[in-house]
Amino acid sequence: MKDTLPALLILADSPDALTDLCGISLLERLRRIVRKLGFGEAMILSNSVEIMARHAGQSSWYRGEIALNFHERKTEEVTIGDVLDCIGATTLPPDGRVLIVSAGFYYDERLLRVLAEAQTESILIDSDPPSLAKSFSDIHGFGRLSCALLLSREWLIGKDRAVSLRQEVASEAVSGRIASVDAAQQPGYVRSMRGNIRPVFFPAPSADNRALAERLLQDATQKHVLDFPAIVHAPIEDWLVLRLCRTSITPNQLTLTGAILGITVTLLYASGHLWAGVSLALLFGVWDGLDGKLARLKEQTTRLGKREHVVDYFIEMSWWTALAHHFQVAGQVRHAYIFLLVFVGADAVERLARRLAALRLGRKLDDASRFDRVMRYIAGRRNIYTWLFAFSLLIGMPAAGFVLLCCWGIVSSAIQISRAIQIRGHVWR
Repeated sequence: MKDTLPALLILADSPDALTDLCGISLLERLRRIVRKLGFGEAMILSNSVEIMARHAGQSSWYRGEIALNFHERKTEEVTIGDVLDCIGATTLPPDGRVLIVSAGFYYDERLLRVLAEAQTESILIDSDPPSLAKSFSDIHGFGRLSCALLLSREWLIGKDRAVSLRQEVASEAVSGRIASVDAAQQPGYVRSMRGNIRPVFFPAPSADNRALAERLLQDATQKHVLDFPAIVHAPIEDWLVLRLCRTSITPNQLTLTGAILGITVTLLYASGHLWAGVSLALLFGVWDGLDGKLARLKEQTTRLGKREHVVDYFIEMSWWTALAHHFQVAGQVRHAYIFLLVFVGADAVERLARRLAALRLGRKLDDASRFDRVMRYIAGRRNIYTWLFAFSLLIGMPAAGFVLLCCWGIVSSAIQISRAIQIRGHVWR
């Protein structure tokens, strides 16, 4: 996408651009989003350049550097002339396109991506905002149309420099001379989240409505189609994340702490300290959901974070290996290692089958049908295994609990493999 990006002009007026949502300002959130989209530089047009420059210069986390060029605005409203003066001081792409985005709004990354990829003059609208967004914002009026738009240098040159950008865009939109990117018409399905997440944008909320706006952002961080323990964990994770987001703690720090916690569980299981191990394993179930939610909430995703599932997989398998070792050495499960080998083998085949099925479906197997969504609630996964083992330990049958979790996993894998084969065969036909 980098080769086709337009120039970027950010309208950052005080105080809206500095409105804090979930621990970061709208301006900082926008910086992180556009950096992920591939932008390496941006012009900032502001009525408070000194304040914005100071805020931007503060210690900030974002993926890589993004060069900022500040321009002072003297007019009450942004005019065509203000925009022309800004773009005259920078190098535009060959097609002369400029993406103009107000930092006084929150935007779903997908909406800005679609707008940046447009080839004609376009504005961002929402013909049917979600009910929660409607309760604290009004984005139907043409007064909001200048919040995000894609224009060309040729379009701007043909206009009166003294006219406000908002008025000119509103007039062009009414006449149909500017295309619309409607948030209500954009695809909502997010494969990595296993469900539909409605892309939204809204203006900086008032202090009274800030909690509602943060709830809207936080709801978008929750993956869909969860196993039963994860459903129980979700409100606990949300409570913790809403407090962590206002600190300097990063998702990667949570990932590292979680890895240490997971390794500790392995050592406790291997040494026979089963109660201590399962207690930490239950804690790990909650802790493991924090880093991803925090990263999505504060736009702090990293390459390391995206590969966290690989680390989680090896940590999880080390738990069952440690339990197999303990029960085999203690003589409580005669063929513990055989159970473990069949369990791991079935899991590996299942993962391959699910991956192949997902390639055909365009979505994950867990979200393929009602049956698959129900299976997700109870199918063998780390949280399910931990709960099964904890219950077995509670009733004084830890060895039987180990056998049970292995058998549960093997049967679950067999069902999932069968479903993957069935779905791929259906798609082929």
